[in-house]
Amino acid sequence: MDKICENYKNSLYSGLSKIGKCLSSEKRIEILDLLVQGAKTVESISNETGMSIANTSRHLQILKDGNLVINEKKGNYVVYEIANTQIIDLVYLLIGVGEKQLADIQRIHNEFNDSCMKIRPITLEQAYEMARQNKTLIIDLRPEDEFNSSHIENAINIPMKYLEKNIKNLPRDKKIIVYCRGRNCAYANLASKLLNDNGFQAYSLNQSYYDWQKNKNF
Repeated sequence: MDKICENYKNSLYSGLSKIGKCLSSEKRIEILDLLVQGAKTVESISNETGMSIANTSRHLQILKDGNLVINEKKGNYVVYEIANTQIIDLVYLLIGVGEKQLADIQRIHNEFNDSCMKIRPITLEQAYEMARQNKTLIIDLRPEDEFNSSHIENAINIPMKYLEKNIKNLPRDKKIIVYCRGRNCAYANLASKLLNDNGFQAYSLNQSYYDWQKNKNF
């Protein structure tokens, strides 16, 4: 009887360790964070992470073996996406635990925020209140495919690489909230600084669309 129980327990923990393996690489965590934003091709993930196609494919295979991602062939491309919504929760839980428990993570956040002059950080609660006003513009800095997958209601999409050349088209009589992929993305702070340097009243929301949806009913 004890042997049966021990085998049962060991089998379960062995299965769970596959997830641990998936999360043991910074690049695999980065891939998961990217896929939280929406489905992507292997080529797109390779470009975003700076890895070769071959290396990207190896990481994706490990994530697939752990049942954290699924894929589908579409024409000449293989498209990957998060396996289910629980995986999204897992990714953001990992980020949240890291921020609270790891001093290095807190230090990196603080040093980066201190290095960015002329930024106005904003909380989710403050952003919700501002969004209810007609004089607030919300800009989503992510690539177009991620914006099309999901975005904050009434937000407009200006990917970070196009922001500077589109500044002249932005209204100067509105406050601006900028957001990107969340706390592991630097673009919200950089965009806020760029806009404030050009005379706008811009606020950096270092939260993701996931955070916005999960907490909007405060």
